[in-house]
Amino acid sequence: MKNTVAPESKTVEMGNAMNNESMLRTPSTPYNETTFLKQQIHEEYNSAYNHRPILELIAAERARDVHDEPKKGGQPVFIIGSGPSLDDSIEHLKDWEGGIVCSSSHALTLMYHGIEPDYIVMLDPFSSLEEIRGVDWSRTKTELIVHPGVWPDVIPSWPNEVLLFRQNLGRADSFYATTQKHMYTIREGSRDKAEFKLLIRTEVTVFACSPPAQLFLADRLGYGTSFLAGVDFAYHSGKERFTSYTVKEAERVIVSGNSAPTVIPAAWEKHEHPFVEPGPNDTFDPNAQNAPFRTKNGLWSARVHLFYKKNMISAWRLSGKDVYTTDHGAITEMPYMDIGKVVRSQGRKAKPRSVKWIHKQADRYLASVGAFVIENEPDAKGEIGYNFVESDTPETELRNWMLAMRGQYVCPACGIVVAANDQKEHEGDECPRCKEGKLGHRHDIDVAKNMLRIQELLKWVRENDPAPAAPEPLA
Repeated sequence: MKNTVAPESKTVEMGNAMNNESMLRTPSTPYNETTFLKQQIHEEYNSAYNHRPILELIAAERARDVHDEPKKGGQPVFIIGSGPSLDDSIEHLKDWEGGIVCSSSHALTLMYHGIEPDYIVMLDPFSSLEEIRGVDWSRTKTELIVHPGVWPDVIPSWPNEVLLFRQNLGRADSFYATTQKHMYTIREGSRDKAEFKLLIRTEVTVFACSPPAQLFLADRLGYGTSFLAGVDFAYHSGKERFTSYTVKEAERVIVSGNSAPTVIPAAWEKHEHPFVEPGPNDTFDPNAQNAPFRTKNGLWSARVHLFYKKNMISAWRLSGKDVYTTDHGAITEMPYMDIGKVVRSQGRKAKPRSVKWIHKQADRYLASVGAFVIENEPDAKGEIGYNFVESDTPETELRNWMLAMRGQYVCPACGIVVAANDQKEHEGDECPRCKEGKLGHRHDIDVAKNMLRIQELLKWVRENDPAPAAPEPLA
């Protein structure tokens, strides 16, 4: 879909800037294309180098597909983010008895405070052992969750169990859905009757930043209600992000003569990340990732963080899970619960929300930033497919997009895809190629039903979330 981006001028004065979340558009396509160009070659390379270590760990029963991990039976879980709120959450998390799923960015800081994460997720191909070095992880319960594309020093060095998944980018022809999938198999049988057994079956939809993946993986592990800590996507309390700790010098044991061994504790290094508010005369490049913008609740944030927020809300919508924020950041669309109350009740006081309510909340926010969900009709299993699209002219552009999608037909016999441009119904027609199969909709979309929902969302946005007045033209 077409997107409107911030002004193209090289610099913008803060006083005149269109720097409000309601006016910001963060098109996903350019970001995804840039990320693809930067990362895929590394993930291909890493996947090749990780092949032998992963197969060896699977054979030794120290690695397995995420799906094969014993399920958590609906136990509540905390999803950890990198926002300033994490500083206040840490003390409470010491008394948390449920699950904790973090990324490699948070693992050492949690351990500094005496909090063992249940799972560390590594998503980025540049995530390396350096991010979690200095702790003897073999003395913890922590398991690692990775895809084969992480940096090659991680998997062979991890002392505990490893859970595996593949990334799903929504494309059947992607490297992850084809080559990487085939790489991680076992070939059984003879040469003329070979069969392949998938070793990594679980696919996880990727949404730009780590918290959505952590949310999806927590769901696959069988956790129940999810609570967010440090998932701010905004600056507050004079900080850009949480106060982090790394190991400057690992714990050592000194043995001298016949005396008892002496344990020298690890030396930790503290890293603070202060935030200085932009002044009215400051300038910025509105297309830069760190360009400052105001959130809807008045906090300072950055363009990239509001892009991440859009992704987090999209992931919430897709999962349909009960998710509570315990932060005072940019996310006001999810239900809030004080972290003290969450921990005192061990998550039992969280009121369940219906999937319908979650969809409505998420859809309203997404519509306010030019993003929409197109729903397919239920398939034979009763499952509904979702398409996330972006548009600044949704009442015309989305209708045309849906008509084009609905005009695609597939033959179940030979697999040919036929595009019909006459807007006539061709379901059940004879396949023009094999003459045996009957054409069926490739995407069964009820255009009228989707458009009615979209129009209701746009009406709600106009009435409840109007964009601020546009600034005067820049001189």
